[in-house]
Amino acid sequence: PGHRDAATPRETRRARRERRHARGRSRRRRVPVRRRARARGRAMRARGRREGNRRATRDATTTRRATTRRAAAVRTPSGRRRVETRAGEDEWGAKPWDDARDGADPLSNEVLLSIVRSELADEEVNRLVWNALGYRSRVELDAETLTANEVWTPDEVFPNWAKNYPEPPDVIGVTRKYDPKIDAPVKAACAALTRSVPEEHKQGIKTTLTPLGWKGFKMEGLTPNMTRRAQVANWLLFYRRELRGVSIEELRARRDARKAKEIAEGKQDRPTGTTKQGVV
Repeated sequence: PGHRDAATPRETRRARRERRHARGRSRRRRVPVRRRARARGRAMRARGRREGNRRATRDATTTRRATTRRAAAVRTPSGRRRVETRAGEDEWGAKPWDDARDGADPLSNEVLLSIVRSELADEEVNRLVWNALGYRSRVELDAETLTANEVWTPDEVFPNWAKNYPEPPDVIGVTRKYDPKIDAPVKAACAALTRSVPEEHKQGIKTTLTPLGWKGFKMEGLTPNMTRRAQVANWLLFYRRELRGVSIEELRARRDARKAKEIAEGKQDRPTGTTKQGVV
């Protein structure tokens, strides 16, 4: 007596068995219902997490784009702010590269990124700079040894640069030897290239490559080769924006106008970034 399965005096053994059987069926019916409820709860929670992740991703994307545009804004000579985009490079002094007509741009952002990431060989970096400066190469055959030699000539070198460098200088340091006797000419050539970049283009490589994932260099582990690669890439970017494809006459006219403005503003004696240090 008192037990839930205890039978009443009149309850037969068969009735008691049927009651237990009915109770078991009821329990079996309730198990799937609980499982479905739990599964539905898990699905709702997962959907909420997905919605939250999508919102977070959307907000992060919006913030990143806004940050990129602010970081890419540079000062023009007139003092106005301008946002640098690859598609909007027609705002600069040189015409943008036409991929459909001329093929892949040899100075694209991806190429500049490969320079600062040390993915492009030192010799190839030098060749890019030499071509941009106006040196031209040809292959000459040695009659005695019957070997082909590449010869570089200053056929189209910018006038001011050609005065000091009639032959193409090493601006990277392909030997990776930093003894002053060996490295001094390399250091001087790279410094001259860096000084020729106008003030408004000094941070060009940083603002251009940041959206591609380049975060610059840390002082720890920094080498002269890495520093020169960044400086060379920045000069190539300046060349792409302002010098490439522009006639020497037009460049001289721009130089004279800029020089007059520097004198008017008292900036002609600055140690870097003026027309005095320019390559034209």
